[in-house]
Amino acid sequence: MKTSEKIYRENSYLTSMESEVVSCVPKDDYYEVILDKTIFYPHMSGGQPKDEGTINGIKVIDVQERGEEIIHVLDEPVSGRASLSIDYGIRFDYMQQHTGQHILSYAIAQLYDGTTVGFHLSDNYTTIDIDKVLTDDMVVEAELLSNKIIYENKAMTADTYNYKEARELKLRKLPPELDNLRIVSIADYDSVACGGTHVKNTGEVGIIKITKTEKYKSGTRIEFLCGKRGLDDYINKNNELTKLSSMLTCRTDMLLDNIEKILSENKMIKKDYNLLANELNEYKARELKNEAVIKDNIKFVFAKYNSDIKDLRYICSKITEDENYVSVLVSEEHNICNLVMGQSKNLKLDLKEVFEKCKGIINAKGGGNNYLLQGQGTALKGEECIESAKNILFN
Repeated sequence: MKTSEKIYRENSYLTSMESEVVSCVPKDDYYEVILDKTIFYPHMSGGQPKDEGTINGIKVIDVQERGEEIIHVLDEPVSGRASLSIDYGIRFDYMQQHTGQHILSYAIAQLYDGTTVGFHLSDNYTTIDIDKVLTDDMVVEAELLSNKIIYENKAMTADTYNYKEARELKLRKLPPELDNLRIVSIADYDSVACGGTHVKNTGEVGIIKITKTEKYKSGTRIEFLCGKRGLDDYINKNNELTKLSSMLTCRTDMLLDNIEKILSENKMIKKDYNLLANELNEYKARELKNEAVIKDNIKFVFAKYNSDIKDLRYICSKITEDENYVSVLVSEEHNICNLVMGQSKNLKLDLKEVFEKCKGIINAKGGGNNYLLQGQGTALKGEECIESAKNILFN
C-alpha cells in the first residue's frame, strides 16, 4: 500500500517539514524508515542523486525508491512525529542541472531530431547521451538555443496525467506505460515525462555550458554544467588563463599563439637534444669498446653510467653492432637500478641466465630476447650485478 507521499514532486523548494513515521525496520547495521510523506528525493531515480539531510537531526545515509515507497536509511531508529530537513544548496544545484538537461535535450531534438537515450547527474558534472553523431558546430548551436530559452525565463510546470491523456500531448519522448504520469513542461517549448526536481522558471538555471563531447556507441555523449557549476567553472578557468597570460607575458587572447610557438620551439629543442644525446652515447659506446676485456676472442664490456634506461639501451645496441661483443650496463637514478645487457648477433651465449641472476639481485622486472635484455629494480646494487655477470660469463 502506498504511504510515501512525494512532496518533492509538488514543491521542489520545500526544505523542511514534519512527517509521521510509518515504519522503522532494522536491517544489518542500519534502520529503514518509511514516512507518510517526504521531501527526500530517492537516489538515482531518473538519473538524479539523492538529497542530503537529516531526520530528527540524524543524518540520512541513503534514500531508495521501492515501488511506491521511499526508504530512508539511518543509523539510529526514529518513531512518531519526525522533523525532516534537506540541504537546499545541494537540492537547488540538482534542480538547475536537471532543468538544464531538459532544455538541452529539447534543443538537440528540435535542431537535429536527436533523442536523449541516457542521462547521468553526479555531484560535479552532468551528461546526456544522444543517438546521433553531433559535430562541434551542431553542439554550439544547441548550446546557443538552450541559453536563449534560459534568457526568456519560461515557466516550468509539472502536472499529472493518466497514460491515455499523456499520449495525446505533444511529448518530446514516448512516455512509459504507467497509470499516472508526471509531465514536466517548459512553456512554449517542451513537455516530457519526468519525476525529478526542477526550477519554476528557466531563468533560474542561469547558464548551460557544454564542456566536453565524445563519441559514445553510435551517437554522442555531452558533458555540461548549469548554474553555479558553470560560474565556478568559468571562475576557475579564468583564473588559470590569467596565471598563464602572466607567465607568458601576453594577453589571454594571445595564449594559443604563444603556446603553439613554445610547443614548436620545444619540439626543435627536443630534436636537437636527442641528436646530441645520441652523439654522446655513440662516443660512450666507442670509449667502452676500447676498454673491453677480451676472453676467448669475445670482447666483454661492463660499466656503470649515470644514464636512463633508454640511453643504456642505445649504448648497448651500438656496442653489439660489431661482432664478438657482450655488454652489461647499469645505472642508478631516482632510487631505481637500470640494467641492460646484450650480445652481438654472431654469439650464442645464454644471456637470459645471466639476466635472471642479475634481476634477482636488484629485485627487477623486465625481459627481452637473448640479444638485448633490460630491466628496472628497486635495489641499488648495480656494482653487484656487474660482478655477478662477470663471474657467470667468465666461468
